[in-house]
Formats: sequence, structure tokens, C-alpha cells
Amino acid sequence: MKNKNYLLLFLIFLSGCTHPGFEKASDPAPFLKYSNVLFGQDTLQQIMDVFLPVNRNIVNTPVVILIHGGSWIQGDKIDFNGSGIDTFFTANGCALINMNYRLDQKYKYPAPVDDIGFVMDYIKQKAAEWQINPDRVCLLGKSSGSQLALMYAYSRNQDGRVKAVIDGYGPTNFTDSSISNGPLGQNVAVLLGPYLINQQSWHDASPIYYMAGAVPTIIFQGTADQLVYPVQSHMLQDSLLARGKPCMFINWEGSGHGWNTPGWLQWKYGVLDWLRHYL
Repeated sequence: MKNKNYLLLFLIFLSGCTHPGFEKASDPAPFLKYSNVLFGQDTLQQIMDVFLPVNRNIVNTPVVILIHGGSWIQGDKIDFNGSGIDTFFTANGCALINMNYRLDQKYKYPAPVDDIGFVMDYIKQKAAEWQINPDRVCLLGKSSGSQLALMYAYSRNQDGRVKAVIDGYGPTNFTDSSISNGPLGQNVAVLLGPYLINQQSWHDASPIYYMAGAVPTIIFQGTADQLVYPVQSHMLQDSLLARGKPCMFINWEGSGHGWNTPGWLQWKYGVLDWLRHYL
């Protein structure tokens, strides 16, 4: 899966296996936007922006939920602005939810994972009004937001409404030495307590230990990432493939920790074709 030629052949194959609701278009395109919609009681942290394509219906309009990074203690939905993601999905027939969530400075883990569930409940309640399909959901995270996305999709998706995850260089196994002894370890210690006395908590918050519930997953990873080392993404890929779970791995050559907009622009229609098959 790491070979580009193989990936391109794989994507060409998928382009003929299309679920309804996707039309390739050039972004930006017209959309309806609701800003700072409250989905909980915290008026600063439990808010989301909603982007609805003009031509939509409750059957054929899937939903993509964006989950920002920030090491679980900072970050904001505006982090996705200008990333090349924010208008792409609405231009191609998807509703887009860009959510904030409760951060560890005030709320304890797993509050942010709970918040994804609250957003899932909210869009289900609004499905008829917004004319979106709440049973066809993709979660897209960046960094720590990917850990949250993977955790929800793999461990809390009992109703099967999350059909796919896009993992942007997220930590997948806190118990691995690349995290526990690495530069991200201190952030996880703030989140979950020191590793040596809270190993079970670090295990329980690691998506890699919930592979039985895994859904089709796309992995973006910078090869020069010095915060979430590439081994974290490779472990996830290996676990998915070993269990026959659909997976696409995209290397961002030479990229460090952060969203690689040129790399996204290069692959965005490949991602769309892949989602057309699974979402």
C-alpha cells in the first residue's frame, strides 16, 4: 500500500464502484453555512460550523466531520480554514461539520470523544431539516484529532453510522515507546496521568487496541514527523491489513508534523474516489 503506482491502480479500480452523493467539482462552490451551532452546554468548546451543499437530499448527501488537533489541550476548528479541506467536500456533494470539542485544560478525557458522539446525535436529529444522511459519516482528524476520530470510529461505532476515517498523522498506540518515551509523551501524561502508574489508561486510549471495530481508514503521514513518529501510522496500517480492513496509506515525503496542503491537493480526488466506494 505504500507504493504510489499500486495506489493509483487501486484508486482507478475504485472509481467504478460509486455510492450516490458524490460529484467531482472544482471548489469552492455555493453552500449554506451555519456558524457556531451549539451541540452541548459549553458555548465556547461545544460548537460547530455546518456547511451544506446546495443540491442535497437525505439519502445521497453523506457527512464529513472535521476534528482539529492541538495535543488535547488547545486548537480550534478555525485550524482547518485555508487547509484545502474546508470547501472541497461541500463542492463534491458532502455536508461538512467542523467541530470544536472540550479540551483537557478544563475537561477530562474522554470528554472530547464524548463530544463526537454528541455531534453524531445532533446531526441525526437535524437530518430531515438539513437534508443530510446521518448514517453515512466520515471522521477526518488531524494529529490528536485523529486519535479522537479513530477512537470513536473503532470503539463507539456500534450503530455503524461512521463508515470511514481519514487519519492525519494521528497517534495510534500510546503504549509504544515512540510515544511513552517520545516528545508527545508529556502531552499524553497531562491527558491521562504519568505512564508508569497509568499504563492501563494509556492502553485504553490507544486506537490500535480496538481493531475489531475498525472501519475503512485512510492514513496521511509525513515521513519526517518528529512528534508523532511515522511508526505510529505504520502500526495502524499493518493492523488494518492483517485483519483485512480496507486501508489506504499516503506518504507525505519530507513532511514534518502538520497538515501538508500541497500533499492534500495532490491526493484529494484520490481520497474522494476512495470515499465514493466506502461512504
